[in-house]
Amino acid sequence: MSRRRPKPIVLVEFSPSGGLFQFAFQLGEALAESGQRVQLITGPDPELRSPNPDFEVRPVLPTWHPASGPDIKARWARVPLRAYRAGKLLFAWIVLAVVLLTTRPRAVLWQHWRFSFEPAITVAIARALKLRIFGGAAVGIIAHEPLPRSDAKDTSTPKSGRFLTAAFRSAWHSMDVAFVLGPRTREVVIDAWQPNCDVVVIPHGSEKALASTDVTAVSQTAPVALFFGTWTQYKGIDVLLDAFEIVRANLPEARLVLSGNAGADIDAEAVTARARAIGNVSAEPGYVAVEDVPAILGAARVVVTPYIRASQSGVIHLAFTFGRPVVTSDTGDLGSAVDDGVTGLVVAAGDSAQLATAIEKLLRSPDVAEQMGRAGKAEVENAWDVAAERITRSIEGVEAARARN
Repeated sequence: MSRRRPKPIVLVEFSPSGGLFQFAFQLGEALAESGQRVQLITGPDPELRSPNPDFEVRPVLPTWHPASGPDIKARWARVPLRAYRAGKLLFAWIVLAVVLLTTRPRAVLWQHWRFSFEPAITVAIARALKLRIFGGAAVGIIAHEPLPRSDAKDTSTPKSGRFLTAAFRSAWHSMDVAFVLGPRTREVVIDAWQPNCDVVVIPHGSEKALASTDVTAVSQTAPVALFFGTWTQYKGIDVLLDAFEIVRANLPEARLVLSGNAGADIDAEAVTARARAIGNVSAEPGYVAVEDVPAILGAARVVVTPYIRASQSGVIHLAFTFGRPVVTSDTGDLGSAVDDGVTGLVVAAGDSAQLATAIEKLLRSPDVAEQMGRAGKAEVENAWDVAAERITRSIEGVEAARARN
């Protein structure tokens, strides 16, 4: 008689590529390696697959890749595409509901909600999943972004509105457990939503799934600073360009690389024009495929996250994975992710002069940069194991509480 397979822990990520997908994938691998059965429900043609038989990536949602679709420059012309994708996303939620109810998972963990209808649907799904007929699953969220923000408008400020706030609060109150990536984000969640569950801090692990090849030692690199990830207003690219203009005046051989897709809330042409005016700036927007990541990180001496607003950034952990130090602004939990003077340098958000000083210091000191990068790499090495253990323990706590009631 064969043993019945345990019910899976299900991670939900609508996009089959990009930072949130990569986070969910690597967390799924860590949970599977710790003895859990895991499924990652996502969109078509995911950029990563796992050989672990206990971790299944299920590309069942009718969504899309971040860089897919036509290159539409006129803002008004993007409206029909957004409307089409909104309808497609709504259908993806319907598919998700069917998949979850038929899977009867042990637990379901979302990563974020963006639009008002998403938390509203989440509440309905959560209530159904908690019923014994559907397995009595624990439901939770890994809150990368605790406040709702637009992908198309100003990403540096949160969205608001009576219905939106009510929908998000209701979804938070339906969660059995919540996870965040730092203590400041935990404070924001508790202050904004007053959830009826534990809010547990978990670490962000290394980006080992992207480190397919060895890279050049930091001390052997040219004086290159790297901005990696989607170009959006909240990430402070204007502040970085102001800073690099100062750096280049003091260190003419310095170079800056802006690598990543252009978001809808930023004028990519204005950014590239400013980059040309400053000089020694490589700025060509476009999604970076997984196989291209090692070469881009390997050419950098320092990675910069000059964000003016953020909760956390996987770019910091990506840099550490490749042994690169990070210069970051002190906003959200970024300042706690970088140990100032040990794994990188922390500066005030929006201060281009401080940012320039920190970047120049590491570009001029390859040996110091290498030492900091090595310390960062050691810091993230076992972080996924810690995250998996805390998540598993929290789910077990929910199950134990229900068994007592």
